[in-house]
Amino acid sequence: MKDLRKDFNYEDAPIQMSEGHQQLFEAKLRKESKAVSRSETLQKSAAVLIVGLVSSILWFQTTPDQIQQNENPNLISLGDFSPEFQKIESFYQASINYELATLETGDYDDLVNSYVLEVEKIDGEYKRLQNELARQGFDETLIEAMIENLQLRLELLQNLKLKLTELKTLNHDSESIYQF
Repeated sequence: MKDLRKDFNYEDAPIQMSEGHQQLFEAKLRKESKAVSRSETLQKSAAVLIVGLVSSILWFQTTPDQIQQNENPNLISLGDFSPEFQKIESFYQASINYELATLETGDYDDLVNSYVLEVEKIDGEYKRLQNELARQGFDETLIEAMIENLQLRLELLQNLKLKLTELKTLNHDSESIYQF
């Protein structure tokens, strides 16, 4: 067995620093830290707040499919039968949600409420079709009825937006006539 103690040098060798290293280090220590302005602090706080808000939204965000499953686990969606049906259903649901989210009622609350009530009735019919599909299994006529239901809801909301735009234009035109 070889004695390895001789191979290792246990003597502390002095460490050589470059010239002026210590003076540069001491100068950096003496240098005052940059004063943080109030606007920088506000910007950092706003950035943290935005990141926290976006994180919480993403954390708690649920998809429409998850909401449907939580409401009634017996309901079957179109996506349970094929990925193509899932794409169709997701497209229409997203479009319907977008139309509802971007709806500007203005002074026409009664008109909007009547359309929304009609959309809710049609949505109730959609849930009835889902229950029937869960009971009967794959049925082409039920699936077609569900897709037509989604199309009808989207068309109603788009028609409502057109009607509101027309009414706002007419209202604006009549106001401009009186201004002359």
